[in-house]
Amino acid sequence: MGISLLSLAACGPRVAPTGPGPEPGGPEASAARGPAGAAPGRSAVAPMREVLVGEMCPRGAAGRPAVKPLFVRGLRWSEAGEDVRLPIERRSARQFSVLAWDGRRAGLFSVAGLAELDDDTAVAAGAYAGDSPCARASDPDEGGAGSGDDPACVEAMSHCGVAVAVLEPSGPGASPFDEEPEPTEVWSAGAAGACVIDGKLLVDIDADGTAEAFPVADLVNPVRAPAEEVLATNLDGAACRPSFSIHHAVPPGDPRHWRGLDILGVIDLDGDGRRELIAAYHYATRRTWAVYSARGTAARLDLVGEAEPWTTR
Repeated sequence: MGISLLSLAACGPRVAPTGPGPEPGGPEASAARGPAGAAPGRSAVAPMREVLVGEMCPRGAAGRPAVKPLFVRGLRWSEAGEDVRLPIERRSARQFSVLAWDGRRAGLFSVAGLAELDDDTAVAAGAYAGDSPCARASDPDEGGAGSGDDPACVEAMSHCGVAVAVLEPSGPGASPFDEEPEPTEVWSAGAAGACVIDGKLLVDIDADGTAEAFPVADLVNPVRAPAEEVLATNLDGAACRPSFSIHHAVPPGDPRHWRGLDILGVIDLDGDGRRELIAAYHYATRRTWAVYSARGTAARLDLVGEAEPWTTR
């Protein structure tokens, strides 16, 4: 049941971030989806962690910070509304790490509870402590001062950011209500990057030191929706420098219909040893996010979730 946004925001604990995380690592890059992300043919190996992924906007909920939950990874991936709300209602998602455009941790969002906005959108209400996800990293040679915002990030994300919560046990094994969870460095081993060259998206999916190559245009189906699967192609010696996020990995076309595709992050979200891709599809009047996962082989990316992030930011 929805709870007053104002009352939740007022009781949300303040958490000071421990500072930006490490830069994404990684070398130089040298089955149809079932209902709610069901995974036929998925590896039988259970995920090391369960996660909730959303978009944190500093002014998303009536001018207050909030996270719109979009995808949850439990026994399977799901974007169903009830599934993504449940971890917030049960207090198993109590803290989100908000990722910067370059893959650092920009800050921490402490969850007070679930709130219903005026348009019936369910969000995690609470408090955010940190920098804008679009702020560039501090430069130690400049006394720790940042170098402003990344314009590509501002255009793509409007100072919002990818937010990831590692789910805690609920019920009898839950942590005390007033005990702050330890920040989880979700990207410490799993964050990486991708790059685009000669129409190929190069990304080391299985972290073996060799990039897989995917035709980047294949992420978009003929009606410009997320493709159900993308198959690897020959690398052919292609190489480029990877980055955590890529603005206009697929360029825009007619601005009345198609405004391009961004890669928002390359990270092993569930700890299964294979990295997921988070992509944003921009249309004239809306956006949609998609998560791609290599469920059976690093040579194939499967669409495991699609959901609409904030409509106003």
